Amino acid sequence: MKKITSLLVCSFAFFSVSNAQMVVDATDFYNNPAKYNGRTIVLKDIIVHKAGPVGTAITPAGVGAPGSPVAPAGTTGGVATPSSVTGGTPGAPVAPATRCNPPRNFEVLEVVFPNGQTKGCFVILSKMANPIPSGKDVLATITFKADTRLLNKVTMIKFVP
Repeated sequence: MKKITSLLVCSFAFFSVSNAQMVVDATDFYNNPAKYNGRTIVLKDIIVHKAGPVGTAITPAGVGAPGSPVAPAGTTGGVATPSSVTGGTPGAPVAPATRCNPPRNFEVLEVVFPNGQTKGCFVILSKMANPIPSGKDVLATITFKADTRLLNKVTMIKFVP
C-alpha cells in the first residue's frame, strides 16, 4: 500500500511539473519561438497594445523603425508596401505580412519585443482586453500558450505600474 501511495504522489508531482509555466526572456522567445511550442510561458515587462480591427495584418519583422512598434510611413492598412519594406527599391522582394484571424470573442493583441518589433499572432479574450486602453502602449506581464503555427492565446495579463 505504501508503494502505491508513493507511486501516485510521484506521478502527480511529475504531471504538475511537466505542465508548469516557464518564465522566458522576451528576446529568447523572439529569436526562437519554436523552442517553446506547445508550452505555457510567461513574458515579463513587455509592451502590449490592442491591434486594429479583426483580420488586420501585422507588419512583418524588420519593417518598423527600431524602438518603435508603429509601422513606417508608406504602409497601407497595416500591410507593408514594397517601398516601405525595401526602402523604395522597386522590384525587390517584399516580406509577407502575417494575417491574424482570431476566433470568436477574441481580439488581436500586439506584443512589442525589446527590439521594437512584433512577431507572431497573439490573441486575448475580449473580456480580458477591455481594461487595455486603445491606442496606448502598456507595460505588462503576459502568460500564454505558445503555438507558432496558429495563434498564441494569452491566458493572463498583469499590468506593470
